Amino acid sequence: MDKCETYREILVELSGLFLRENDRTVREASAAALLHFKLGFFWTGFYRVDGEKLTVGPYQGPLACLHIPFGKGVCGTAWKESRSIVVQDVEEFPGHIACSSLSKSEIVIPIWHKGTIKGVIDIDSDHLNNFDDTDRRYLEYISALMNISVRADMKKYIEQNIIPLYRNFDAGHGPDHAKNVIIEALMLSSRYDVDQEMIYAAAAYHDTGLCTGRETHHIESGHIIRNDRALLEWFSLEQIEQIAQAAEDHRASSEREPRSTYGKIIAEADRLIDSSSVIRRVVEYSLSKFKGLSDKEHIERCCTHLKEKYGNNGYLKLWIPHGNNARNLEQLRQIISDEELLHEIVQKNFKKKKEQC
Repeated sequence: MDKCETYREILVELSGLFLRENDRTVREASAAALLHFKLGFFWTGFYRVDGEKLTVGPYQGPLACLHIPFGKGVCGTAWKESRSIVVQDVEEFPGHIACSSLSKSEIVIPIWHKGTIKGVIDIDSDHLNNFDDTDRRYLEYISALMNISVRADMKKYIEQNIIPLYRNFDAGHGPDHAKNVIIEALMLSSRYDVDQEMIYAAAAYHDTGLCTGRETHHIESGHIIRNDRALLEWFSLEQIEQIAQAAEDHRASSEREPRSTYGKIIAEADRLIDSSSVIRRVVEYSLSKFKGLSDKEHIERCCTHLKEKYGNNGYLKLWIPHGNNARNLEQLRQIISDEELLHEIVQKNFKKKKEQC
């Protein structure tokens, strides 16, 4: 099992556990144990904001530093600068606090709740260069889960009645897409003072309107939300209207700025800008919707679409500056700017998908 699959397993297990258990210590202890033993880290744990210092919480590994001042060491710096930090060699990090001489590399992820940092995830390895962008991305998802609060009966309703609707859509908009948007939206929402259950619902319903076609699917998604009487079990009519508007505002080609923070979060979560995933989904959509095209025409259509949407002058707009998308969009634009490289990558994805079919 590769690292991504292991992280996904951990996300699923923690999501189920956190729906049953709200206690902070239980959540942190469980996350530390799963990460430590499934991924084989040297030290895995949590520090909690305690006035002007971080105080150690649940952890796995050798004895830890008990307190870390604001702005000191990797943990204190991540807190001060409000960002994740990956250190490939701790000896090269200015002011590194050596809790153990065996620690060689480190990653620290802030834990946000309603726009405020409440603590950090701190993980050390006894190997140099042991952490990469995959670790950062999945640990940021896990950090967002630490304060998740979604009622179990609502989650059950959506999983049994809404997510299955995505089985009727194209491969790029299947159930996995809906689940990924939910996770991404919850992560983004942790930096804002918003209702997580409303975010969860808006993300789950955002593409359900594809049942009537792609062109106005965002509007239809809003209709579906407003007409689903089951939502009255958990939300007021005013909240349902906000959820519907967030779904309506998510479409990338919309020239209008989303009407609320909820809309901006869903729009940003739906981007899921990762070079390999974006190109794969564009190819999948082309094959499913334009069956009369030749191989060459498919490839040219995909390249043109990628330029028009994601290129330097593309119509896609980012609404959340601190998310993964800003970093990933720059990487994708570097590929798009190299026409020969873009054509080569699209062609490989196209050939692979045709072989699978």
